[in-house]
Amino acid sequence: MAKENYAIICNPKSGKGISLKVLPQFEAYLKSRYITYEVFTGELPGTLSGFTCLVIMGGDGTLNYTINHFKTISIPIALLRCGTGNDYTNLFVGSASMQKQFEIACGNHMEAVDAGLCNGKLFINGVGIGFDGWVVKKNLGKRFFSGQLAYLSTILSLLLFYKESEVTLEIDGITSMHNIFMLSIANGRTYGGGFKVAPMALPGDGLLDFVGIRKISLWNRCRYLPVIEKGKHLHLPFVMYHQAKNIKVSCKHKLQAQLEGEWMESEHFDIEILPGAYRIKTEHGYVSLSEVENYL
Repeated sequence: MAKENYAIICNPKSGKGISLKVLPQFEAYLKSRYITYEVFTGELPGTLSGFTCLVIMGGDGTLNYTINHFKTISIPIALLRCGTGNDYTNLFVGSASMQKQFEIACGNHMEAVDAGLCNGKLFINGVGIGFDGWVVKKNLGKRFFSGQLAYLSTILSLLLFYKESEVTLEIDGITSMHNIFMLSIANGRTYGGGFKVAPMALPGDGLLDFVGIRKISLWNRCRYLPVIEKGKHLHLPFVMYHQAKNIKVSCKHKLQAQLEGEWMESEHFDIEILPGAYRIKTEHGYVSLSEVENYL
């Protein structure tokens, strides 16, 4: 049996330094398991050749930065909850203690997960177009997904001023036009520190969950925000919901967007699913069936 050798990506800025506090504990755990490792805090390794597992110590942003650096990662990925925004990570470690997360990282159970590609850039949790992107643009230089309270307060402060856009959608070859407040194309279920924007999304089903909110009054924006937070919005009349493999969004002017919390803008967004792109370590899988049944 080949000796295990872990590459550890430790983002010292994640979670206000949480990763640096956790790192010595994780190193001690690896040594107790006779697992060799190499830590990368300032820059990513040039190659993953020779490593048997990639450990991400940071938030969802660190994970997304890493996959966009390497593109293809053939070894398993382990996630330790060390960031401010851990929406995707929580799918796999949930509320597990840090000690339990160490055990999961060194375990053998893993799930194949999909990735998405948006205008040539990879994402693993989701893309937001419209209002989401506008909020990020207005807060450049700040961390957008810095917890649920910050996310909520930022949204509330900007709801009054945002205007919808007329967009053309092509979802798996079917074209339609809509006046859109926001679009979410998700592989994971939550963002913004727990907002259940795509409550039915499964990260390994080979499909992207498309949630679109059409033009909506200011009163309804405020009224239904808590509903979206809880993931109870898919039945509302102004909400569109589809599962798809290919999604194209176009507009006559540039639309603001965010990809994993990073701002981008374009008149066209070409988005597709990349099935089974990565393998992520977990204990019992990445979804609670009871949660899905409760939603239905």
